[in-house]
Amino acid sequence: MVKSIFTVSCLLLIFGITAVQSNFVRAEATGLVSGREMSVVNVNVASVSEMSAIPGLGEKKSQAIVQFREKHGPFVKVEDLKKVDGIGDKLLGKIRPYVTVKSDGAAKAQVKQ
Repeated sequence: MVKSIFTVSCLLLIFGITAVQSNFVRAEATGLVSGREMSVVNVNVASVSEMSAIPGLGEKKSQAIVQFREKHGPFVKVEDLKKVDGIGDKLLGKIRPYVTVKSDGAAKAQVKQ
């Protein structure tokens, strides 16, 4: 009797996990969950708060980008972000999938996490 209850409980647990997982996959496919998709931010026009949403880029670095842009003009290429104090090769590599300097800031980037 205990063995059959245990077996039924395990089966219900497995079916429950499968149902939740398939619902999550369906929500992600329809755009309800954006785990792997994020808008590319145009650093030439973005606000501090927009840039702060970029993984690896906090509010202080975002403010530094805006101040640099206001003082020196728009960035010509993404690599120009290294001219901003505190942004080096490592950070640039981390934020590169999320940033652009072109006017198509509404483009989508597929980001693997």
